[in-house]
Amino acid sequence: MKGTRGTILVLALALFAVPWCTDRLYEARGRFHAATAGLFPPPTTGVLRASTLEFTGAASDWFFLRVMTVVGQALIEAREPSRAEWQWVYEWLDRVTDLDPRFWDPYVFAEAVLTWKNDMLPQADRLLLKAAEARPDLYRPYFYLGFNHFYFQRDYATAAGYLRKAAKRPGAPGWIMKLAARMSLYGGQTMAGIVLLDDLIRTTRDPRTRASLLRRRQALEAVAVIEKAVAAFRREKGRFPKDIEELVRSGLLASIPADPYGGRFYLDREGRVDTTSRFLPKRR
Repeated sequence: MKGTRGTILVLALALFAVPWCTDRLYEARGRFHAATAGLFPPPTTGVLRASTLEFTGAASDWFFLRVMTVVGQALIEAREPSRAEWQWVYEWLDRVTDLDPRFWDPYVFAEAVLTWKNDMLPQADRLLLKAAEARPDLYRPYFYLGFNHFYFQRDYATAAGYLRKAAKRPGAPGWIMKLAARMSLYGGQTMAGIVLLDDLIRTTRDPRTRASLLRRRQALEAVAVIEKAVAAFRREKGRFPKDIEELVRSGLLASIPADPYGGRFYLDREGRVDTTSRFLPKRR
């Protein structure tokens, strides 16, 4: 009987301790992440190759998983990683693709997060050039490079050149060459962004990155709706609308679309659509 009561007491104490231990575990996890996320720069490629021996493929997978964990943690916390964290992400992606240049997922991840999240476009382009050399069987490295120069840098001539290279790769859709031919029109920036996001969403396997891309696509769709109304207003009135509310009053826009990032859309001084959220998640 005493043994039974003792067992029940131990079980009761254990049950009461579980929530406390769980809270402490999450606190410890948070402290560990804060202390280690960006403080350890990667070793040189030579050191990594020497230390991983013939297991470079498995090592590349593990290091890439670590990179996704750091970025994923920031997404969970709804915060923008620091400049140092983004640089850490790039350096590790560079090492991962040095170990296994044909490993495609890190290149897609770089295009999905480095170009949109921070001023890391040159680093993303360097990785894509590496991918273009290592993966002659894929059209997407040059396609992504073409998009980056078109959408972010507005360098239409360079963008068209990359798209022409992409069109010559195996499996390239026929519309890529048509898109290259139309780059000189200097238009369709938002729709080009949606086209790229559709491609990234199809090829991204990480659920958190995919969710982030889907939200960005939703934001660009809202921008496209407003831009269409602005263009119609200019054709009718011969000027830009004063604000988005004028588009609603004119009947060209049924209502102001919601910003999935929690901000508010507005027109800047040049009549372009922007948002107070800067396409970044609100901090919790």
